[in-house]
Amino acid sequence: MFIFTLHVQTNKDDQMNARRKFMALTVGLGLGMLLPKKLTAVQPAKKSMLVHQVFFWLKKPNKDLKAVMKGCKEIGKLKSAHSYQVGVPAATAKRDVIDDSYHIALTVNFKSIEDHDLYQEDPVHLQFIAEHKDKWEKVQVYDFEVE
Repeated sequence: MFIFTLHVQTNKDDQMNARRKFMALTVGLGLGMLLPKKLTAVQPAKKSMLVHQVFFWLKKPNKDLKAVMKGCKEIGKLKSAHSYQVGVPAATAKRDVIDDSYHIALTVNFKSIEDHDLYQEDPVHLQFIAEHKDKWEKVQVYDFEVE
């Protein structure tokens, strides 16, 4: 009789474990239904935009600022460029982390790296460099991707 009782007890334990597993699975599936689609579905890869920032230090800013800014506006309007901004250092409060030693800042936004590459080889961009490179003392470029 002892063996029969033990067997019945083991059978009850198996049934209890089976119920627990079933409940855990049911709860897990139910919670999964509540998760946002973003977490559960495979999302297509997002295309990143590329931001191309160029800072110019001019040899003779009083003489050349307007001509270089005009050229920046022309290359900002190229077909491969999505949008652009061109300007001069802002009159913000001086802080150690701000570098306002440049004369012109140009930001060009591209929808893709491929558009950026087309811009780099565009004859208008190459002409801008040829016409103005003797006017700048230094050029610094920062490219970064954004979603």
